Amino acid sequence: MASLSEDMHGYVTCVVDVSPDIVDAGAEMTLRGTLSCSPPCDLRGHVLLIKDEIGADAGSMELTEFDGETNTPNELVLKAPLTPGKFTWSVVCPAVEKGGTSFTETSTQIVFTVTPHATYVVAWDVPSDIVARERFTIKVGIKCSNECRLAHSDFAIYDHEGTRVAVATLPDKHWPGTARLYVSEVELVAPPSAGLYTWSVKRLHSGPRIPHSESSISFGVRVVDPPEHLVTIETVDGVSRAPLRGAHVVMHPYRAVADEHGVARIRAAKGGYRLFVSETNYLTFGLPIEVASDMTVRAELDLEPVLERN
Repeated sequence: MASLSEDMHGYVTCVVDVSPDIVDAGAEMTLRGTLSCSPPCDLRGHVLLIKDEIGADAGSMELTEFDGETNTPNELVLKAPLTPGKFTWSVVCPAVEKGGTSFTETSTQIVFTVTPHATYVVAWDVPSDIVARERFTIKVGIKCSNECRLAHSDFAIYDHEGTRVAVATLPDKHWPGTARLYVSEVELVAPPSAGLYTWSVKRLHSGPRIPHSESSISFGVRVVDPPEHLVTIETVDGVSRAPLRGAHVVMHPYRAVADEHGVARIRAAKGGYRLFVSETNYLTFGLPIEVASDMTVRAELDLEPVLERN
């Protein structure tokens, strides 16, 4: 953006650009400019003054090059303000007399916008299924786009009704091997009724003095009824009747692994389920069952057929 000043002897045109013009709070921004005179005049050694929004000195740029028509100052790197918003600063070329030509003071404006640092929230290690009213833990991680130190920053967890259910603080040290991802483990309590709920994590305004944007993430909480009955599953080879140690048993959302006797035990709430039993080299066994009391189920698995080669 240019400003033109005229006196009895000559004209000065000053153009200064700021990059980036949208900058994170406290981050670096670079000023580059040109200054031309009519008539052309070598002003090397002359200094352009940078004034902030209240007129305070923010820096200076010395004119170091002249190509016969245009003067070019050195690049200037400044720190952006810490307060977000739109700023208009001035670049002042003081009055100067050189080569018999005098130039009065002139100025131009630079406009830029300061934004808060972006932050990112992640949540993991959420149990796939949680018994109603039981306690469970999750991990929450938060990092800054500029890798700021977020130690001792606070975050909150909100349930499906928007009620704050927990507040935690990030630790002093970031997670090993990461670009300053700060991680904290939080203990929570599941809702009293079965269902799939959407909860959220939100970073609170605390920690570093540099402003950071609000950030949040949602995660699912699947709640199941308390298990009322014991289901015993006997897993055996369909031919030899030998127990299948290590067979995997699933009655969604419940899971178990058969012991050395081929027996798996699952505590489940009353209701209908689809029982699946799987083991290496065996066809998966499937059976619908209705749990109304303690019960025993026998799962006989058949070996997978062996394909003959031609």
